[in-house]
Amino acid sequence: MRYTVKQVAEATGIPAATLRAWERRYAVVEPQRSSSQYRLYDEDDVRRLTHMAELVRHGTPASLAATQVRSADAERAPTEAERRTGLGPPVADLIRAAQRYDDTAVSQVLDRALAGVSFEQALEGWLMPALTELGRAWERGELDVSGEHFVSAAVHRRLASAFDAAGPNSGAPVALVGLPPGALHLLGTMGFAVCLRRQGIDVRFLGADVPHESWEHSVDALRPGGVVISVPMPRDTAPAARLVDSLHAAHPQLPLWVGGHGAATEQLRGSRHLPDSVVEAARTVARRLHQG
Repeated sequence: MRYTVKQVAEATGIPAATLRAWERRYAVVEPQRSSSQYRLYDEDDVRRLTHMAELVRHGTPASLAATQVRSADAERAPTEAERRTGLGPPVADLIRAAQRYDDTAVSQVLDRALAGVSFEQALEGWLMPALTELGRAWERGELDVSGEHFVSAAVHRRLASAFDAAGPNSGAPVALVGLPPGALHLLGTMGFAVCLRRQGIDVRFLGADVPHESWEHSVDALRPGGVVISVPMPRDTAPAARLVDSLHAAHPQLPLWVGGHGAATEQLRGSRHLPDSVVEAARTVARRLHQG
């Protein structure tokens, strides 16, 4: 469920102006944005705001109340949905489906993983760890590379559907997202692109193995608010560094972000490094782009 500012104000008794002030001053919540840039609060946002309102009504200063809410949120027990996402379904089910090239079984496992939780929870709590385990099964000889690709194709289709479902966000800040020349591991970047689109950003997803001249052409054509270059593997670092250098030289004021397993290196100067968490990385970029 997603709630507007008006609905949250009515449910909690907190004026809409106060809700916006608490978000801006204390970052007690980070609501998503609709395609029209309206705030959309989820159940956790409402829970945090209700807790903060109770503290303020009992005399706690707003700044201290926000700190207490954030601390309580960090220490709370995971919800049932979070526990279920973190535990399963068993990755062994996905590996067995890959071994049999069983499209129905793969779909059923993915349905179970994505049901009843947010996309962000499913992505970080199950999907990305499951794909890592799938790769380890291939390394152990339990799975042929074709089986791994079979599952990856199914996941690719799910992520593409989630990207479309997030909406185009026309009129919102534009972000270019893609991989440097030669980089082919696409799924993590697709997951990031979905998360960023769900944050109300107009994401133009360029895909894998994008040549330098194509990056430069798209930047010149779109004049985006920012560029995100995914560096999924250490071997992708060198071409990503050359790309960062060329874009930074041509557009020194353009925000450039890099993320992925190959991004933690001094070679990628002139860019901003994103958090390891795909969800947090998307929030980081969205905050900067919405600020203008």
